[in-house]
Amino acid sequence: MTDRLRVTELDFDTIKQNLKTFLQAQSEFTDYDFEGSGLNVLLDILAYNTHYNAYYLNMVANEAFMDTALLRDSVISHAKVLGYVPYSRKAASATLNFTVSTSSNTLSTVTIPKGFSFLSNEIDGVSYNFVTLEETTVTKSNTDFTFLELPIYEGQLVTYNYTYDQQTNPKQIFSIPDSDVDVSTISLTVQASSSNTTIETFIKGTDASNVSTTSPVFYLQEDRGEKYSVYFGNNIIGKSITNGNIVSLSYLITNGDAANKANNFVATGTLSDSLGNSLTDFTINPISQAAGGSERESVDEIKSAAPLQFTTQNRLITFNDYASYIKKNYPAVESVSVWGGEDETPPVFGRVFVSLKPKQNYYLSDIEKQRIIDEIITPKAVVAVQTIIRDPEFLYLLINSEVSYDPKKTILTKDQLTSAIRSSILNYKTQNLDRFDSKFILSRLQDAIDNTDTNAIIGSQTVIKLQKRFKPTLNASKSYNIIFGVPLHRGTITNKMTSTQFKVYDSQGIEREVIFEETPQSYTGVSSIAVLNGGVGYTSNPTITILGDGYGAEAIATIVNGKIKEIIITKPGIEYTKATVQISGGGGYGAQAIASVDARIGTVRVVYFDQNAERQIINDAAGTIDYDDGIIYIKNILINSVSSIDGDMRLTIESDKGIIGTYKNVIITLDQDDATSISTILETV
Repeated sequence: MTDRLRVTELDFDTIKQNLKTFLQAQSEFTDYDFEGSGLNVLLDILAYNTHYNAYYLNMVANEAFMDTALLRDSVISHAKVLGYVPYSRKAASATLNFTVSTSSNTLSTVTIPKGFSFLSNEIDGVSYNFVTLEETTVTKSNTDFTFLELPIYEGQLVTYNYTYDQQTNPKQIFSIPDSDVDVSTISLTVQASSSNTTIETFIKGTDASNVSTTSPVFYLQEDRGEKYSVYFGNNIIGKSITNGNIVSLSYLITNGDAANKANNFVATGTLSDSLGNSLTDFTINPISQAAGGSERESVDEIKSAAPLQFTTQNRLITFNDYASYIKKNYPAVESVSVWGGEDETPPVFGRVFVSLKPKQNYYLSDIEKQRIIDEIITPKAVVAVQTIIRDPEFLYLLINSEVSYDPKKTILTKDQLTSAIRSSILNYKTQNLDRFDSKFILSRLQDAIDNTDTNAIIGSQTVIKLQKRFKPTLNASKSYNIIFGVPLHRGTITNKMTSTQFKVYDSQGIEREVIFEETPQSYTGVSSIAVLNGGVGYTSNPTITILGDGYGAEAIATIVNGKIKEIIITKPGIEYTKATVQISGGGGYGAQAIASVDARIGTVRVVYFDQNAERQIINDAAGTIDYDDGIIYIKNILINSVSSIDGDMRLTIESDKGIIGTYKNVIITLDQDDATSISTILETV
């Protein structure tokens, strides 16, 4: 007899069945038809009530921990305990040289006030407003006022004034009504009272160890509804405000990342010089287009960043400190790589190297990189440690797949299946590549291709080629060291390293359109054989057989006291990339040897094709390829022009490995805008 309820199951159907089983065990309900009675409705209500309560308590328990919390308010509450404030929207910023011209050379000054506006060119049909956040004054030089490297920020400046009432606001908390605020632009002043115009500027407090009882600081927190508020100290950690003080908050309301890449600005206001002359003749030369705009931090990003930020303890010591702090204060960056100078070749001590991949574009401008160093890194870094920001280097993948499929097992047309496979490849790229410390694994990519349509696709074979891009110096002789950083596959006549077309002069002074290509016959043979174990009992010279992917290599062994002393190469052979040694005969046993192949260094040549489509060689020793270390060295060459739209030279060669890792500032990616990056051939079976 069941005299108690089971309480471990929490879904509706199981709860109801447990209730029925419990009641059926009672003598009052023996052979009772629960489904056909009114009692069934009561069981439904009890089961639903139990299920709802179980679900509610489970969700409450989840919200009690940062890892399992789903609600933003819960995650923010947990982050607050760690001293973490989620970042808001971030305004895009640009830098420009701004010249104000006059017809007079009379000495005077002109001031650009805080909030002076500029209008950008249209992005997707929208022009964005940019403003200055600081007042800037310059003195006339000849007839011009020149503002060099003037920073401007996208958004609208707004100001709110609050009169502090101790009775209604004892915690001194003042809400910011706009959810699209860029909190990094907040400026806060406190006026003594409506009758006393003495104004004191408060700054954002970030380090309690540097705050005294009288420090004029304010603190920031995120509230419900993705809005923020500011609050003040308590005369212990930071200065408190007093009854009747007027708090003035000024900040930018911004469109975040929508304004990135804005350029070509025009001023929308007028200026006056110190003599009272109205000025409207402006010349604007953008130095850098708008960048750095970003959206507010998501729940998942807060969960990841808050514990990391807590471990930094407001200082930059370890590599993780740099990565988490930069992401927190410059959210427009997608991925960060940090390494020490001791990892450089040769080592450079006392330096930290940082590479940043922005969410938009491939690179940051030099001005943005310097701003990150000056405003974010240097104030928190260890004294005497210099930070250098390097651009990321991209290793591009070219994916060539042959896919066998049964057209009878799919409703997709050939073009639709090809498109679906492309989407699977791009989804793999999004999930696994495009960031530092990523790793490409060929087998997982092939799984993604095969899983595009598991019924129709029988199997696939994929060849991965690697591509490096660089911008050559034109009309000047220069050498180039192109580092792939991964093992490269030695080419054949039909599959070898190639390049973008470019123009050079041949030995007769005639301009030719040429390419770099790997010399397919630059294979060498077996260079040596090392004896690992001489074996025992040999009475005559054993037969040495060299196996591998080349041919023609021969060797003989020398016997001393029944052991193989050495193996001498008599013919090195050709076209070997791999070779093994087989020892047989001679009456003994146990000998082992290993062959070394010279074919790990290849040759690069410069060729063009004449009017008969025959290959003509201009330089048969233009460079070398180190297949093991993945380095292509191009010797001194003068390039006139490059036949690519962007002016980049592209070197393309097959990878020797199916697993490709990265290091330092290298990012593996796939250029989906390049038509050659994904090639899929469908074969029916």
